Amino acid sequence: WLIREITHDRVLVTPAPGQVGRMPFWKGDSPGRPVELGRAVGAFTREIAAAPAAAARARARRAGLDEWGSANLLAYLAEQRQATGHVPDDRTVLVERFRDELGDWRLVVHSPFGAPVNAPWALAMTARLRERHGVEVSSMHSDDGIVLRLPDGDAEPPGAELAVFEADEIEAVVTAAVSGSALFAARFRECAARALLLPRRDPARRTPLWQQRQRANALLQVAGQYGGFPIVLEAMRECLQDVFDVPGLAGLMRDIARRSVKVVEVE
Repeated sequence: WLIREITHDRVLVTPAPGQVGRMPFWKGDSPGRPVELGRAVGAFTREIAAAPAAAARARARRAGLDEWGSANLLAYLAEQRQATGHVPDDRTVLVERFRDELGDWRLVVHSPFGAPVNAPWALAMTARLRERHGVEVSSMHSDDGIVLRLPDGDAEPPGAELAVFEADEIEAVVTAAVSGSALFAARFRECAARALLLPRRDPARRTPLWQQRQRANALLQVAGQYGGFPIVLEAMRECLQDVFDVPGLAGLMRDIARRSVKVVEVE
């Protein structure tokens, strides 16, 4: 479906055959898993996956899981290893690619380091794909990884090299990519509303969200031409410091460069 118009009480859509759908998302904003907790989760996964069945079950019980929870965890890790040959952890980033039901390529980066690291990582990868191949890619991230949907084409789909960046350049790549993201638009709207730049017509009534978005978008079209505009700076600061963990992502790139974190690829 293609959205044609959003009014105060309805969304008008029309069928859109032949057009690539965007990746859906079902969850609202959340703080995300800190990179320190992500490393701890990865270390626990690595310990459980490497241990014999009896020792792994005992370790899971010591972590607070009951008998069913321990069995489910071990079965989950066994299925992951059977499907891809590797279990992602704090020392292994798994890049998996496969074709979906429509024939398009899906690229999945299994990373336990949390959404604050995975979100800017996904932005950087989509920007690299846009620059190299000129295609718009749908992406979705979570605390456990990134999913990219690539339109089918004649060229060979990218592999693990797409996910590897120089640690010194990743911050600049993310900063350039975030300015055109939906996250930046949402944060700009919130900052503009707090700064009273989106006045209400009637102070006694709440302004509908769709109307706030339209006004904020019109303001951003003008204010975006001035990089030093305070609301633009504050929205960018929130994205890079409050939502994203760019230093954590740069640290992960350094670990990959020094081979303390390996990147494995599976098709």
